[in-house]
Amino acid sequence: MSDRPSSPGDDVPDDVDSLMILSPEQYEVLLKAREELGHDLSRGQVEALLKELEERS
Repeated sequence: MSDRPSSPGDDVPDDVDSLMILSPEQYEVLLKAREELGHDLSRGQVEALLKELEERS
């Protein structure tokens, strides 16, 4: 490791365009689905679950 301070851009993940901001309710729905499946959700699964949640609201 270097002793030099990191530049501000070093904290930005490469996939920043695919990050999502979730409400607590959305997070709980996705967490429950992930636990039931036993593996990570695909992007399509996440979008489908969020759409279903939105339609129920």
